[in-house]
Amino acid sequence: MSKDTIKIKYSKHEHLLKGSFQSVDFEQDGFKIIYIPSLGISSYGNTYDEANEMMKDIVLKDFCHSLLEQPLSKAINDLKELGWDTSPFFRTELSNSAHIDKEGILREFELSEDTVLNEGLVTV
Repeated sequence: MSKDTIKIKYSKHEHLLKGSFQSVDFEQDGFKIIYIPSLGISSYGNTYDEANEMMKDIVLKDFCHSLLEQPLSKAINDLKELGWDTSPFFRTELSNSAHIDKEGILREFELSEDTVLNEGLVTV
C-alpha cells in the first residue's frame, strides 16, 4: 500500500503545498474521469488529457488555494478530517494511506461492476 503525501510550507510571506496523490481514472457516460480518493475530488473531460488538465489546472489549484487561505491549524484539521495524519516530526508534513477501494468507487459513482478502473499518480 502506498501513501499519499502533502508538505505545506506556511510562512508569513509564502504559503505553498506540494503533494503526491494516488488517483483512479475511468469512463462514465462518455466522459473520462480522474478521482483522487484521499482528497475526495474529481475532474472530467472528453479525453484523459482534458480530465488531467482540469485536475491540475483547476480542481487541485482551487483545492490548494482554499486550503492555504485558512490558518495553518484549520488547514491541517481539514486534512485530518479527510483521513490524513501528521508526521510525528514535522507538523506540516502529512500522509494518507492510499488504499484504493474499488468497490466503494463503483458505488459512489454508480458504475457497473465491469467498469475498468486504472490507478495513477497526480503530483502538485
